[in-house]
Amino acid sequence: MVKYNQEELCLIWLDSFLGLEYKHKFELFNKISGKSALKAVLLSLKEYIINAIGENEFNTVINSANRDYFSGVIKRLNDKSVIAVTLKSENYPENLKVIPHPPLVLYAKGNLNLLKEKSFAVVGSRKSLPLSIKLAENYSEELLRANFTLVTGIAEGVDCAVLKTAVEKKGKVISVIAGGFDNVYPKSNLDLLNKVVESGSLAISEYPPETTPRPYHFPVRNRIIAALGVGALIVSGAKKSGTLYTAEYAEEYGKDLFAIPYSAGIESGAGCNDLIKRGAMLTDTPKDILEFYGEYSEKPKIELTEREREVISALKDGEQHIEKLSGALNLRAFELTPTLSILEIKGLVVKSGNVYGLTANGMEE
Repeated sequence: MVKYNQEELCLIWLDSFLGLEYKHKFELFNKISGKSALKAVLLSLKEYIINAIGENEFNTVINSANRDYFSGVIKRLNDKSVIAVTLKSENYPENLKVIPHPPLVLYAKGNLNLLKEKSFAVVGSRKSLPLSIKLAENYSEELLRANFTLVTGIAEGVDCAVLKTAVEKKGKVISVIAGGFDNVYPKSNLDLLNKVVESGSLAISEYPPETTPRPYHFPVRNRIIAALGVGALIVSGAKKSGTLYTAEYAEEYGKDLFAIPYSAGIESGAGCNDLIKRGAMLTDTPKDILEFYGEYSEKPKIELTEREREVISALKDGEQHIEKLSGALNLRAFELTPTLSILEIKGLVVKSGNVYGLTANGMEE
């Protein structure tokens, strides 16, 4: 069972009142922290507290200022294998302490040591092209190889690609969810989140486990993703994508911001292009990011056959349907398919239906 000191217990207790706004929890903590006889202190502040949160909420708080309530809150966390990392805990991340409105409590499952390691955020749209998903996997693999701890959400699309890559490659990742652990959204990704925790990585939320995610939780959650990393990569995103909240927070916090460029007319990449116009660093290969942080080292050259080189050369001008590609190479489609499959396995080519394109690694060949 996890042991908490008095300041930590006070923050966990205050944070258990789901009806209290953040600012009121923060103000109350500053007024009552470190003082004994909690109920007496609250009664002495009755008028102030009622003016701030109303009489009903005051009665809820005062009636919960007892050992049984405290014990119940902690027992529920322990029963769910959730650890509370508070603003006053030793392992609370320094990067979060310095932002406006830092989470009062981080509810965590997994390896808490990751909160102190060098992290980098990788995020993107739920509605991403197969090429974007492949890019997310490729960038994630290279960043993990350079010993970064990745930070992302848990949405479909790019977030899932980052998490799956970390699990498969035995890398380190922090998944930041927008509701409580009892209400993971989307539910379909609960198994993936469990695999993240079981693999030695970390899942966190700023909301008590029983919290149901609300629409406003998601953009607010993104400030944690942006704050934890030394920088952030935006893999994909339309002009009004929620992903861009992460980019905005990264800019506000002075983080290094990278974005992948897209061809004109690709809706899921238009937000990335706008970020680049505003000053985000353009990246079309993981090497850009690794060199920026002094972490780049040459990878062993991938051996290619003559036909594989011809295919890559033919795709360097852009994605092509297999029929057009086979015509350009003077081959039949069935003759070309095995070569394309091998290039996919080598991580140089990605396909969407019958359309093939190069990954970042493929562009370097």
